[in-house]
Amino acid sequence: MVRESSRPRLSIEITEEQHLKLWKLLPWGIKGQLFRAIIDDVIKMLETHGEEFIAAILARRIKLQDYSISVKEKESGNS
Repeated sequence: MVRESSRPRLSIEITEEQHLKLWKLLPWGIKGQLFRAIIDDVIKMLETHGEEFIAAILARRIKLQDYSISVKEKESGNS
């Protein structure tokens, strides 16, 4: 069992503009839940599509709403 103080963390640099917008738009306490859900979706897409998914995200060919909907459809068997 992992102790609370030694839980893995994801720490990335963001721009000041990104920080201000997230602080303004996200309700207090929701950031962790939101990003954990996004990470779960990213993991599923990486397991399914691997480097193609990474390339599409970095090239901005797909956006969050695109891959989140794809994961939902795949889980429900509608793909």
